[in-house]
Amino acid sequence: MRSTRWTKAWLAAAVTLAALACFKSAAKKAAEVRECSRITMDAKGAAQCLVLQYRWKQSAAIAAATAYQQQQDALAQSRADSSWRADAAKHKREIDDCAKDPSGDVARCLILYGWADARAETTADSLWRHDAPKHRQELATCTRQRRMQAGPCLQLYYKWSPARALAVDDSIRRAQMKR
Repeated sequence: MRSTRWTKAWLAAAVTLAALACFKSAAKKAAEVRECSRITMDAKGAAQCLVLQYRWKQSAAIAAATAYQQQQDALAQSRADSSWRADAAKHKREIDDCAKDPSGDVARCLILYGWADARAETTADSLWRHDAPKHRQELATCTRQRRMQAGPCLQLYYKWSPARALAVDDSIRRAQMKR
């Protein structure tokens, strides 16, 4: 009787240990996700790596790789924003310089300073909206005169960017076609 109890206890312990060996610890899973993310370019590639190299289930691999990628992206964005704020005085000087740029293309000027396209466009649009009353007056002046179209007038006399001036010309033509 005693040996049967010991055998059952050992069998239960062996089954429990075998079951626990099948489940990975959170630290082990995290290490696998980090390793696969390190050797691939995106969450999809990391998920594929987890499936092939570590035998993860597809849905769990995608979820883990995506969460890790989002965490890394958020961390990188936080660092970039912190660095950007630290250089605020420098960026203010760049904005002031570009606002005086004779070409009138503030976004292009900021990009030449090394700004990201999206940030340069957003800043240029913000400056444009700030000066909206002045721009409306310039537009009214150019549409009243008959020597040239509004777009070239705005570019020549008021240093509007070609994209904004062409958009105004297109808008005026569409309005005239509807009449």
